[in-house]
Amino acid sequence: MVVLIFLATSINYLDRSVLGVAGPSMMKDLGLNKIEFGVLGSAFFWTYALMQIPIGVLVDKIGPRAIYAVAIIWWSVCSMLTGMVRSFGLLIGVRALMGIGESPAFPTNVRVISDWLPSRERGIANGLFTMGIAVGAGLTTPAVAWVVTSFGWQTAFLLTGVIGLIWAALWLFHFTNKPKDNKKVNAAELTHITSGEPEPLTGPAVKIRWGQMLRSKNVWAILYGLFAQDYLLYLMLTWLPVYLVTERKMTLITAGFYAILPWVAASVGALLGGYLSDRMIKNGTPAVRARRRVMAIGMILSLAIIPAAFVADQLSAVLLIAASLGGMMFANGASWAVVSEIAPRGASGTLAGMQNFIGNIAGWIAPILTGFIATVTGSFVYALVIAGIIGGAAALVYLVFLKERDEFRPEPSTTPAPEGALQ
Repeated sequence: MVVLIFLATSINYLDRSVLGVAGPSMMKDLGLNKIEFGVLGSAFFWTYALMQIPIGVLVDKIGPRAIYAVAIIWWSVCSMLTGMVRSFGLLIGVRALMGIGESPAFPTNVRVISDWLPSRERGIANGLFTMGIAVGAGLTTPAVAWVVTSFGWQTAFLLTGVIGLIWAALWLFHFTNKPKDNKKVNAAELTHITSGEPEPLTGPAVKIRWGQMLRSKNVWAILYGLFAQDYLLYLMLTWLPVYLVTERKMTLITAGFYAILPWVAASVGALLGGYLSDRMIKNGTPAVRARRRVMAIGMILSLAIIPAAFVADQLSAVLLIAASLGGMMFANGASWAVVSEIAPRGASGTLAGMQNFIGNIAGWIAPILTGFIATVTGSFVYALVIAGIIGGAAALVYLVFLKERDEFRPEPSTTPAPEGALQ
């Protein structure tokens, strides 16, 4: 199940990154200027971010199996349509629809892990699926570039759509919403999955609205934390190759080679952060405390983006960027794992949607603000420093506000029990 959601996340970010790789060819073929292409790139996030809270509620009500199947078929069709339509207006519409289709991915991943793994194993599982970000967004870039060069940009969009449809078939064949309903899960596995839970998984869900979650300091801590992580992520996704070519004076080929290094570091960081937080839990550290330590360390490492802005040597700059992105992803897996541990029972998808909504507001801000700063100042230095400050503040927020709290457990009843009732 974890491999399936890792593949889904990789496909999710592959679909997003194809537009950037195909961009020069699309602009030339369709006659798009830089402003139009910028709007085309941002259209995805308009709907993607806005759908996070309602889609999280739907995941909790309907279940991951149906939601994910519909979602990936939806976004795969949109990917293929991107390679077919020629009108700028239609392209905007298709990319906005694609944002709706991809919106269930992270809330659904969190719900799957919450239902299918015990708490002490969720960190590495979340690290594995978040590693799909680096695989889909960065490590597949050479292959996508080869397809665009050899067969045209339209083919790249069509192929990513086909890959998504194949995954949907595998998902429907293997996945059930609950482990107990899966014929491949035996009694020992079911006992393992439910082990270590404070209450039986068959217990009633806590009925709480998403607005009530905003009264929690824990919730605000993870919301800001993911915003800080996504700010750095979307800055890198949008501007890293351009930064290396324009600021670091690399050739496009050299920049393409060096740009892979931060994503390799991101992949390692995602797995290592998840593993270490799980290890601490197995050794007796309370779950939230273990996740908090990893998340804080990761965001402290993300401060490496600040010296990267000032060093003169190209390789040193890239290695510092890699350390920063690796640190961010070191924190990211634990950031998704902790959702299951602080959310009300049965509402992990809702809280994951809230977290992803706030995180993806950074997708609206970081690319545009970075471009504005680079244009006004003639340098990316201030843009990178701002990203570092935002990340460093997240480490402080985690350490101060994220605590072991039972905020969403039902309050003991104050109504007197009927005479003769068991107490």
